[in-house]
Amino acid sequence: MNRNLTILNFLSVILVIIVNYYSQTIQINSNTIGSLSNEYENLFTPAGYAFGIWGLIFLSLLVYVFFQINRAFFSEKDSDFISKAGPWFIIANVANAAWVVVWLFEYTGISVILMFVILFSLLKIVLNTNMERWDALLKIIVFTWWPICLYAGWITVATIANISAYLSKIGWDGWIFNKTQWTIIMVLVAGIINILMVYKRNMREFAAVAVWALFAIYIRHQDGNLAIAYAAFGSAFIVLISIAYHGFLNRKTNPFHKLVNGNEELPEG
Repeated sequence: MNRNLTILNFLSVILVIIVNYYSQTIQINSNTIGSLSNEYENLFTPAGYAFGIWGLIFLSLLVYVFFQINRAFFSEKDSDFISKAGPWFIIANVANAAWVVVWLFEYTGISVILMFVILFSLLKIVLNTNMERWDALLKIIVFTWWPICLYAGWITVATIANISAYLSKIGWDGWIFNKTQWTIIMVLVAGIINILMVYKRNMREFAAVAVWALFAIYIRHQDGNLAIAYAAFGSAFIVLISIAYHGFLNRKTNPFHKLVNGNEELPEG
């Protein structure tokens, strides 16, 4: 069972990397993800450099599946984290690849649905594996937890941006709020979500992605819409402080602390 899941997990990562690569190098429907995103008046979209984090995410996903391959095929050590994750990693990656195609063909409403599928799937992995809630060995944390944290953290921000793009496309008037005010609300919501993830789930790496994204929103608006810029900077700063403070409070359970102090002997549940 674990071996079959591992093979499918590996193939799903290759699929999502290939689809994303070709979407950037060969225009599909005369669009790229970035060019189409720029067509929408979406003030929540961060500065373009922020999307470079996909390179780190894809690299971490490769590390994730190669670690699974090693455990499933070449090791007798416990690899129940593969079965606990179930098919959700595959579903997330297939939905990710489908999102790219749907987005480029400008089915923005469907793209929002697919984004929620990706997010839901990744959160199911977090819950099913009880991620970041128990003492695991360093290699489990680095090779299985962190890749999912990075992936889920970025998808959380991307989901908010995707919803914002859809509302912009359909000409939503924002009710009693203007576009700047709605963007500030979304920035604050993103900040609150990530602070909760730090203190309720111990997922500091998840929240670190939000700091990256929120600071990139600040960079985009620093010479234009200062209200959004200051809100984004403030949210990024508060999330960063929350990460640092939580890390300090839990410093004795930090995997690197245990490694340095020779206390890396906990079982791999």
